[in-house]
Amino acid sequence: MRGGLELAGRYRLEAPLGKGGMGEVWQGVDLRLRRPVAVKILTLSGAVDGSGVARFRREAEIAATLDHPGITTVFDVDEHIDGGLRLLFLVMELMRGRDLASVLHQRPAGLPVAQVTDWAVQILDALDAAHRRGVVHRDIKPANLFLTDTGQVKVCDFGIARLADATKITATGSSAGTPVYMAPEQIEGHPVDERTDLYAFGCVLYQLLTGTTWVDTDSSAGAILYQHLNKAPVPPRAVRPDIDDRLSTLVLDLLAKQPGARPKDATTVAERLRGLGPRPPFHGEPAGPWQAPPEQRGGYPWAPQPQAAYRPTAAMERGGGGTAIAAMTLALLCVPGLLLLLVRFNYELGVPDSPGVVLSYVNLASGFAEPVALAVGAWLLSRRRAGGRWTIAITAGSVAQRMCGRGDEYGWGPVAFVFILATAALIMAVLPSTGRWCLRRD
Repeated sequence: MRGGLELAGRYRLEAPLGKGGMGEVWQGVDLRLRRPVAVKILTLSGAVDGSGVARFRREAEIAATLDHPGITTVFDVDEHIDGGLRLLFLVMELMRGRDLASVLHQRPAGLPVAQVTDWAVQILDALDAAHRRGVVHRDIKPANLFLTDTGQVKVCDFGIARLADATKITATGSSAGTPVYMAPEQIEGHPVDERTDLYAFGCVLYQLLTGTTWVDTDSSAGAILYQHLNKAPVPPRAVRPDIDDRLSTLVLDLLAKQPGARPKDATTVAERLRGLGPRPPFHGEPAGPWQAPPEQRGGYPWAPQPQAAYRPTAAMERGGGGTAIAAMTLALLCVPGLLLLLVRFNYELGVPDSPGVVLSYVNLASGFAEPVALAVGAWLLSRRRAGGRWTIAITAGSVAQRMCGRGDEYGWGPVAFVFILATAALIMAVLPSTGRWCLRRD
Protein backbone atom coordinates (compact mmCIF):
# COMPACT_ATOMS: atom_id res chain seq x y z
CA MET A 1 0.00 0.00 0.00
CA ARG A 2 1.07 3.59 -0.45
CA GLY A 3 0.03 6.98 0.81
CA GLY A 4 -2.21 8.94 -1.55
CA LEU A 5 -3.93 5.85 -2.97
CA GLU A 6 -7.67 6.46 -3.42
CA LEU A 7 -9.91 3.44 -2.83
CA ALA A 8 -13.14 3.27 -4.81
CA GLY A 9 -12.62 6.93 -5.72
CA ARG A 10 -13.65 8.02 -2.23
CA TYR A 11 -11.17 7.08 0.50
CA ARG A 12 -7.64 8.44 0.34
CA LEU A 13 -4.91 6.70 2.35
CA GLU A 14 -2.70 9.06 4.33
CA ALA A 15 -0.51 7.24 6.89
CA PRO A 16 -0.08 3.60 7.99
CA LEU A 17 -1.34 2.76 11.48
CA GLY A 18 -0.44 -0.91 11.69
CA LYS A 19 0.19 -4.14 9.83
CA GLY A 20 -0.43 -7.80 10.58
CA GLY A 21 -1.20 -11.17 9.06
CA MET A 22 -4.75 -10.04 8.24
CA GLY A 23 -3.66 -6.95 6.29
CA GLU A 24 -2.88 -3.30 6.89
CA VAL A 25 -4.62 -0.46 8.72
CA TRP A 26 -4.29 3.09 7.42
CA GLN A 27 -5.44 6.48 8.53
CA GLY A 28 -7.42 7.98 5.69
CA VAL A 29 -9.89 10.62 4.66
CA ASP A 30 -13.43 10.19 3.42
CA LEU A 31 -13.27 12.64 0.51
CA ARG A 32 -17.04 12.81 0.18
CA LEU A 33 -17.85 13.59 3.83
CA ARG A 34 -14.45 15.17 4.59
CA ARG A 35 -13.88 13.24 7.79
CA PRO A 36 -10.93 11.17 9.09
CA VAL A 37 -11.40 7.42 8.99
CA ALA A 38 -9.48 4.22 9.61
CA VAL A 39 -9.20 1.85 6.64
CA LYS A 40 -8.42 -1.84 7.05
CA ILE A 41 -7.19 -3.36 3.80
CA LEU A 42 -7.24 -7.11 3.15
CA THR A 43 -5.44 -8.56 0.13
CA LEU A 44 -7.38 -11.37 -1.52
CA SER A 45 -5.68 -14.20 -3.38
CA GLY A 46 -6.57 -15.06 -6.95
CA ALA A 47 -8.27 -18.26 -5.79
CA VAL A 48 -10.54 -16.50 -3.34
CA ASP A 49 -13.98 -17.98 -2.85
CA GLY A 50 -16.60 -15.44 -3.92
CA SER A 51 -19.19 -16.90 -1.56
CA GLY A 52 -16.80 -16.38 1.35
CA VAL A 53 -16.36 -12.72 0.46
CA ALA A 54 -20.14 -12.35 0.13
CA ARG A 55 -20.66 -13.84 3.61
CA PHE A 56 -18.07 -11.47 5.02
CA ARG A 57 -19.74 -8.47 3.40
CA ARG A 58 -23.10 -9.49 4.81
CA GLU A 59 -21.65 -9.92 8.29
CA ALA A 60 -19.78 -6.60 8.06
CA GLU A 61 -23.04 -4.95 7.05
CA ILE A 62 -24.77 -6.49 10.05
CA ALA A 63 -21.94 -5.33 12.32
CA ALA A 64 -22.34 -1.85 10.86
CA THR A 65 -25.97 -1.81 11.98
CA LEU A 66 -25.25 -2.88 15.57
CA ASP A 67 -24.90 0.72 16.72
CA HIS A 68 -23.36 -0.13 20.09
CA PRO A 69 -20.85 2.14 21.84
CA GLY A 70 -18.62 -0.86 22.58
CA ILE A 71 -18.31 -1.93 18.95
CA THR A 72 -16.17 -0.14 16.41
CA THR A 73 -18.42 1.67 13.96
CA VAL A 74 -18.10 0.36 10.39
CA PHE A 75 -18.96 2.97 7.77
CA ASP A 76 -18.39 1.04 4.57
CA VAL A 77 -17.07 -2.18 3.06
CA ASP A 78 -16.00 -2.40 -0.58
CA GLU A 79 -13.45 -3.75 -3.07
CA HIS A 80 -10.75 -2.04 -5.09
CA ILE A 81 -8.39 -3.17 -7.86
CA ASP A 82 -4.89 -1.71 -7.66
CA GLY A 83 -2.49 -2.80 -10.40
CA GLY A 84 -4.19 -6.17 -10.76
CA LEU A 85 -4.23 -6.69 -6.99
CA ARG A 86 -7.69 -7.29 -5.55
CA LEU A 87 -8.26 -5.46 -2.27
CA LEU A 88 -11.16 -5.77 0.15
CA PHE A 89 -11.36 -2.89 2.59
CA LEU A 90 -13.40 -1.75 5.55
CA VAL A 91 -13.84 1.88 6.50
CA MET A 92 -14.22 2.43 10.24
CA GLU A 93 -14.25 5.19 12.79
CA LEU A 94 -10.81 6.55 13.60
CA MET A 95 -10.18 5.97 17.31
CA ARG A 96 -7.56 7.47 19.58
CA GLY A 97 -5.96 5.20 22.15
CA ARG A 98 -4.30 1.78 22.10
CA ASP A 99 -5.27 -1.86 22.07
CA LEU A 100 -5.16 -4.05 25.16
CA ALA A 101 -2.19 -5.98 23.77
CA SER A 102 -0.15 -2.79 24.16
CA VAL A 103 -1.55 -2.27 27.66
CA LEU A 104 -0.57 -5.81 28.68
CA HIS A 105 2.91 -5.35 27.25
CA GLN A 106 3.43 -2.46 29.66
CA ARG A 107 1.72 -4.19 32.61
CA PRO A 108 3.29 -7.69 32.70
CA ALA A 109 2.18 -8.32 36.30
CA GLY A 110 -1.50 -7.84 35.53
CA LEU A 111 -3.93 -4.99 36.11
CA PRO A 112 -6.03 -3.97 39.14
CA VAL A 113 -9.01 -6.27 39.53
CA ALA A 114 -11.55 -3.42 39.61
CA GLN A 115 -10.11 -2.05 36.38
CA VAL A 116 -10.23 -5.46 34.68
CA THR A 117 -13.83 -6.14 35.71
CA ASP A 118 -14.86 -2.70 34.44
CA TRP A 119 -13.35 -3.43 31.03
CA ALA A 120 -14.72 -6.99 31.05
CA VAL A 121 -18.32 -5.82 31.55
CA GLN A 122 -17.91 -3.34 28.69
CA ILE A 123 -16.61 -6.09 26.39
CA LEU A 124 -19.41 -8.47 27.40
CA ASP A 125 -22.09 -5.85 26.75
CA ALA A 126 -20.69 -5.36 23.24
CA LEU A 127 -20.50 -9.12 22.59
CA ASP A 128 -24.08 -9.56 23.80
CA ALA A 129 -25.27 -6.94 21.30
CA ALA A 130 -23.47 -8.78 18.48
CA HIS A 131 -24.56 -12.25 19.54
CA ARG A 132 -28.19 -11.18 19.67
CA ARG A 133 -27.87 -10.33 15.97
CA GLY A 134 -26.27 -13.68 15.23
CA VAL A 135 -22.76 -12.27 14.75
CA VAL A 136 -19.91 -14.30 16.26
CA HIS A 137 -16.52 -12.59 16.38
CA ARG A 138 -14.32 -15.75 16.25
CA ASP A 139 -11.09 -13.93 17.12
CA ILE A 140 -11.44 -12.19 20.48
CA LYS A 141 -7.96 -11.27 21.71
CA PRO A 142 -6.24 -8.25 23.29
CA ALA A 143 -5.19 -6.89 19.90
CA ASN A 144 -8.86 -6.71 18.84
CA LEU A 145 -9.93 -4.87 22.00
CA PHE A 146 -9.24 -1.13 21.79
CA LEU A 147 -8.98 1.14 24.82
CA THR A 148 -9.84 4.72 23.87
CA ASP A 149 -8.32 7.76 25.52
CA THR A 150 -11.59 8.21 27.45
CA GLY A 151 -11.33 4.75 29.06
CA GLN A 152 -13.92 3.01 26.89
CA VAL A 153 -13.16 -0.44 25.48
CA LYS A 154 -14.34 -1.22 21.95
CA VAL A 155 -14.44 -4.58 20.17
CA CYS A 156 -12.91 -4.45 16.67
CA ASP A 157 -12.79 -6.61 13.55
CA PHE A 158 -16.14 -8.39 13.58
CA GLY A 159 -16.47 -10.78 10.66
CA ILE A 160 -12.85 -10.78 9.53
CA ALA A 161 -12.11 -14.17 11.09
CA ARG A 162 -15.01 -15.71 9.15
CA LEU A 163 -13.64 -14.29 5.89
CA ALA A 164 -10.19 -15.65 6.65
CA ASP A 165 -11.56 -19.11 7.40
CA ALA A 166 -13.45 -19.09 4.10
CA THR A 167 -10.76 -17.59 1.88
CA LYS A 168 -7.39 -18.13 3.58
CA ILE A 169 -6.44 -14.47 3.26
CA THR A 170 -3.88 -14.46 6.05
CA ALA A 171 -0.33 -13.69 5.02
CA THR A 172 0.81 -17.28 5.61
CA GLY A 173 -2.26 -18.88 4.03
CA SER A 174 -3.22 -20.47 7.34
CA SER A 175 -6.63 -20.42 8.96
CA ALA A 176 -7.68 -17.40 10.95
CA GLY A 177 -7.80 -17.28 14.68
CA THR A 178 -5.06 -16.81 17.23
CA PRO A 179 -3.86 -20.10 18.79
CA VAL A 180 -3.46 -18.64 22.30
CA TYR A 181 -7.16 -17.69 22.38
CA MET A 182 -8.84 -20.41 20.25
CA ALA A 183 -11.64 -22.54 21.69
CA PRO A 184 -11.40 -26.35 21.41
CA GLU A 185 -14.37 -26.58 19.03
CA GLN A 186 -12.76 -23.97 16.78
CA ILE A 187 -9.50 -25.93 16.73
CA GLU A 188 -11.30 -29.14 15.81
CA GLY A 189 -13.30 -27.50 13.03
CA HIS A 190 -16.70 -27.85 14.70
CA PRO A 191 -19.43 -25.19 14.34
CA VAL A 192 -18.89 -22.13 16.50
CA ASP A 193 -21.34 -19.92 18.35
CA GLU A 194 -21.35 -17.22 21.02
CA ARG A 195 -19.77 -19.63 23.53
CA THR A 196 -16.69 -19.75 21.30
CA ASP A 197 -16.28 -16.02 21.86
CA LEU A 198 -16.79 -16.54 25.60
CA TYR A 199 -13.91 -19.05 25.71
CA ALA A 200 -11.59 -16.56 24.00
CA PHE A 201 -12.86 -13.86 26.35
CA GLY A 202 -11.97 -16.15 29.27
CA CYS A 203 -8.42 -16.39 27.91
CA VAL A 204 -8.23 -12.59 27.71
CA LEU A 205 -9.69 -12.15 31.20
CA TYR A 206 -7.13 -14.59 32.62
CA GLN A 207 -4.32 -12.62 30.99
CA LEU A 208 -5.59 -9.24 32.15
CA LEU A 209 -5.82 -10.49 35.74
CA THR A 210 -2.53 -12.37 35.96
CA GLY A 211 -0.39 -10.73 33.28
CA THR A 212 0.20 -14.10 31.63
CA THR A 213 -1.68 -16.48 29.35
CA TRP A 214 -2.95 -19.70 30.89
CA VAL A 215 -1.33 -21.76 28.12
CA ASP A 216 2.45 -22.10 27.84
CA THR A 217 3.37 -19.89 24.89
CA ASP A 218 7.04 -20.96 24.86
CA SER A 219 6.16 -23.84 22.58
CA SER A 220 4.97 -24.52 19.05
CA ALA A 221 1.53 -23.57 17.77
CA GLY A 222 0.62 -27.26 17.76
CA ALA A 223 1.59 -27.60 21.41
CA ILE A 224 -0.51 -24.54 22.29
CA LEU A 225 -3.55 -26.00 20.53
CA TYR A 226 -2.97 -29.29 22.34
CA GLN A 227 -3.14 -27.49 25.67
CA HIS A 228 -6.51 -25.96 24.75
CA LEU A 229 -7.81 -29.44 23.98
CA ASN A 230 -6.30 -31.40 26.86
CA LYS A 231 -4.82 -29.27 29.64
CA ALA A 232 -6.73 -27.85 32.60
CA PRO A 233 -5.90 -24.20 33.37
CA VAL A 234 -4.24 -23.30 36.65
CA PRO A 235 -6.83 -21.26 38.60
CA PRO A 236 -6.10 -17.51 38.36
CA ARG A 237 -6.23 -17.28 42.17
CA ALA A 238 -3.31 -19.73 42.36
CA VAL A 239 -1.27 -17.23 40.35
CA ARG A 240 -2.56 -14.10 42.08
CA PRO A 241 -4.02 -14.67 45.55
CA ASP A 242 -5.90 -11.35 45.83
CA ILE A 243 -8.33 -12.42 43.09
CA ASP A 244 -11.80 -13.14 44.47
CA ASP A 245 -12.51 -16.87 44.49
CA ARG A 246 -15.80 -16.25 42.65
CA LEU A 247 -13.94 -14.39 39.89
CA SER A 248 -11.36 -17.18 39.64
CA THR A 249 -14.17 -19.74 39.33
CA LEU A 250 -15.88 -17.67 36.64
CA VAL A 251 -12.70 -17.61 34.55
CA LEU A 252 -12.41 -21.41 34.81
CA ASP A 253 -16.07 -21.78 33.80
CA LEU A 254 -15.38 -19.69 30.70
CA LEU A 255 -12.42 -21.95 29.86
CA ALA A 256 -14.42 -25.19 30.00
CA LYS A 257 -13.48 -27.53 27.15
CA GLN A 258 -17.08 -28.32 26.22
CA PRO A 259 -19.23 -25.36 25.07
CA GLY A 260 -22.17 -26.68 27.07
CA ALA A 261 -20.17 -26.39 30.30
CA ARG A 262 -19.55 -22.67 29.80
CA PRO A 263 -21.93 -19.85 30.80
CA LYS A 264 -24.75 -19.74 28.27
CA ASP A 265 -24.27 -16.16 27.08
CA ALA A 266 -22.44 -12.88 27.60
CA THR A 267 -25.26 -11.44 29.70
CA THR A 268 -24.91 -14.26 32.25
CA VAL A 269 -21.17 -13.61 32.55
CA ALA A 270 -21.70 -9.85 32.92
CA GLU A 271 -24.27 -10.44 35.68
CA ARG A 272 -21.83 -12.66 37.57
CA LEU A 273 -19.15 -9.98 37.28
CA ARG A 274 -21.51 -7.27 38.48
CA GLY A 275 -22.43 -9.49 41.41
CA LEU A 276 -18.85 -9.40 42.67
CA GLY A 277 -19.40 -5.92 44.12
CA PRO A 278 -19.13 -2.26 43.13
CA ARG A 279 -16.65 -1.33 40.43
CA PRO A 280 -15.11 2.11 40.79
CA PRO A 281 -15.30 4.14 37.57
CA PHE A 282 -12.13 4.28 35.53
CA HIS A 283 -11.01 7.17 33.36
CA GLY A 284 -7.81 7.84 31.47
CA GLU A 285 -4.58 5.86 31.68
CA PRO A 286 -4.53 2.42 33.29
CA ALA A 287 -3.12 2.24 36.79
CA GLY A 288 0.26 0.68 37.48
CA PRO A 289 0.83 -3.06 37.69
CA TRP A 290 -0.71 -5.02 40.52
CA GLN A 291 1.60 -5.74 43.43
CA ALA A 292 1.27 -8.24 46.25
CA PRO A 293 0.80 -6.94 49.80
CA PRO A 294 4.10 -6.16 51.58
CA GLU A 295 3.91 -9.24 53.80
CA GLN A 296 3.80 -11.45 50.71
CA ARG A 297 6.82 -9.94 48.96
CA GLY A 298 10.12 -11.72 49.17
CA GLY A 299 11.94 -14.40 47.23
CA TYR A 300 8.73 -15.38 45.40
CA PRO A 301 6.24 -13.08 43.66
CA TRP A 302 3.43 -14.21 45.94
CA ALA A 303 3.44 -16.30 49.08
CA PRO A 304 1.42 -19.55 48.90
CA GLN A 305 -2.15 -19.14 50.12
CA PRO A 306 -4.55 -21.83 51.32
CA GLN A 307 -7.05 -22.59 48.58
CA ALA A 308 -9.97 -24.83 47.96
CA ALA A 309 -9.14 -28.03 46.16
CA TYR A 310 -9.29 -27.56 42.43
CA ARG A 311 -11.08 -29.99 40.21
CA PRO A 312 -10.71 -29.97 36.44
CA THR A 313 -13.76 -29.52 34.27
CA ALA A 314 -16.05 -32.45 33.61
CA ALA A 315 -14.63 -32.80 30.11
CA MET A 316 -11.18 -33.34 31.65
CA GLU A 317 -12.39 -36.04 34.02
CA ARG A 318 -13.91 -38.33 31.42
CA GLY A 319 -12.13 -41.53 30.47
CA GLY A 320 -8.49 -42.14 29.69
CA GLY A 321 -7.88 -44.93 32.22
CA GLY A 322 -7.91 -47.65 29.58
CA THR A 323 -5.34 -46.06 27.29
CA ALA A 324 -3.11 -45.06 30.23
CA ILE A 325 -3.11 -48.62 31.60
CA ALA A 326 -2.42 -49.95 28.10
CA ALA A 327 0.55 -47.57 27.73
CA MET A 328 1.99 -48.70 31.10
CA THR A 329 1.48 -52.39 30.34
CA LEU A 330 3.02 -52.21 26.87
CA ALA A 331 5.97 -50.21 28.17
CA LEU A 332 6.66 -52.77 30.89
CA LEU A 333 6.37 -55.63 28.36
CA CYS A 334 9.05 -53.94 26.29
CA VAL A 335 11.49 -54.09 29.22
CA PRO A 336 12.11 -57.89 29.30
CA GLY A 337 12.20 -57.97 25.50
CA LEU A 338 14.90 -55.32 25.37
CA LEU A 339 16.88 -56.97 28.15
CA LEU A 340 16.78 -60.34 26.37
CA LEU A 341 18.07 -58.74 23.19
CA LEU A 342 20.86 -57.07 25.13
CA VAL A 343 21.84 -60.34 26.86
CA ARG A 344 21.84 -62.15 23.53
CA PHE A 345 23.99 -59.47 21.98
CA ASN A 346 26.39 -59.64 24.93
CA TYR A 347 26.67 -63.43 24.62
CA GLU A 348 27.46 -63.28 20.91
CA LEU A 349 29.92 -60.44 21.33
CA GLY A 350 32.59 -62.47 23.08
CA VAL A 351 35.72 -61.12 24.76
CA PRO A 352 36.70 -57.62 23.64
CA ASP A 353 40.01 -57.63 21.79
CA SER A 354 39.78 -54.48 19.72
CA PRO A 355 38.73 -50.86 20.08
CA GLY A 356 35.68 -51.59 17.94
CA VAL A 357 34.43 -54.23 20.35
CA VAL A 358 35.05 -51.92 23.30
CA LEU A 359 32.90 -49.33 21.58
CA SER A 360 30.21 -52.00 21.18
CA TYR A 361 30.27 -52.55 24.93
CA VAL A 362 29.78 -48.83 25.43
CA ASN A 363 26.74 -48.98 23.17
CA LEU A 364 25.55 -52.02 25.10
CA ALA A 365 25.76 -50.14 28.38
CA SER A 366 23.86 -47.19 26.95
CA GLY A 367 21.21 -49.62 25.71
CA PHE A 368 20.20 -50.38 29.29
CA ALA A 369 18.93 -46.79 29.58
CA GLU A 370 15.90 -47.60 27.44
CA PRO A 371 14.42 -50.34 29.66
CA VAL A 372 15.08 -48.18 32.71
CA ALA A 373 13.37 -45.16 31.09
CA LEU A 374 10.34 -47.24 30.12
CA ALA A 375 10.01 -48.63 33.66
CA VAL A 376 10.33 -45.16 35.18
CA GLY A 377 7.80 -43.78 32.69
CA ALA A 378 5.30 -46.50 33.60
CA TRP A 379 5.77 -45.75 37.30
CA LEU A 380 5.25 -42.02 36.79
CA LEU A 381 2.18 -42.62 34.64
CA SER A 382 0.74 -44.89 37.33
CA ARG A 383 0.89 -41.83 39.59
CA ARG A 384 -0.87 -39.77 36.90
CA ARG A 385 2.16 -37.67 36.12
CA ALA A 386 2.16 -36.19 32.61
CA GLY A 387 5.94 -36.64 32.48
CA GLY A 388 5.38 -40.39 32.57
CA ARG A 389 3.38 -40.52 29.36
CA TRP A 390 5.95 -38.40 27.52
CA THR A 391 8.83 -40.50 28.87
CA ILE A 392 7.10 -43.59 27.51
CA ALA A 393 6.28 -41.91 24.19
CA ILE A 394 9.80 -40.61 23.55
CA THR A 395 11.58 -43.78 24.69
CA ALA A 396 9.19 -46.13 22.88
CA GLY A 397 9.59 -44.09 19.70
CA SER A 398 13.37 -44.36 20.00
CA VAL A 399 13.15 -48.13 20.58
CA ALA A 400 10.84 -48.65 17.60
CA GLN A 401 13.13 -46.64 15.34
CA ARG A 402 16.21 -48.57 16.50
CA MET A 403 14.54 -51.93 15.98
CA CYS A 404 13.91 -51.16 12.32
CA GLY A 405 17.59 -51.64 11.46
CA ARG A 406 18.56 -54.44 13.85
CA GLY A 407 16.79 -57.46 12.37
CA ASP A 408 19.94 -59.07 10.97
CA GLU A 409 21.80 -58.40 14.20
CA TYR A 410 19.24 -59.56 16.76
CA GLY A 411 16.96 -61.78 14.68
CA TRP A 412 13.77 -60.59 12.99
CA GLY A 413 11.42 -62.48 15.30
CA PRO A 414 12.45 -60.82 18.58
CA VAL A 415 12.94 -57.48 16.86
CA ALA A 416 9.41 -57.54 15.40
CA PHE A 417 8.00 -58.42 18.83
CA VAL A 418 9.71 -55.48 20.54
CA PHE A 419 8.91 -53.14 17.64
CA ILE A 420 5.17 -53.90 17.87
CA LEU A 421 5.12 -53.42 21.65
CA ALA A 422 7.06 -50.13 21.47
CA THR A 423 4.90 -48.74 18.68
CA ALA A 424 1.70 -49.63 20.55
CA ALA A 425 3.07 -48.07 23.76
CA LEU A 426 3.89 -44.88 21.86
CA ILE A 427 0.38 -44.65 20.40
CA MET A 428 -1.35 -45.28 23.72
CA ALA A 429 0.84 -42.73 25.52
CA VAL A 430 0.18 -39.85 23.11
CA LEU A 431 -3.58 -40.30 22.90
CA PRO A 432 -5.49 -37.29 24.35
CA SER A 433 -7.46 -39.59 26.64
CA THR A 434 -4.21 -40.56 28.39
CA GLY A 435 -3.49 -36.89 28.91
CA ARG A 436 -6.95 -36.36 30.41
CA TRP A 437 -6.37 -39.27 32.77
CA CYS A 438 -3.15 -37.64 34.00
CA LEU A 439 -5.11 -34.50 34.85
CA ARG A 440 -7.67 -36.28 37.02
CA ARG A 441 -7.43 -35.99 40.80
CA ASP A 442 -9.47 -38.56 42.72
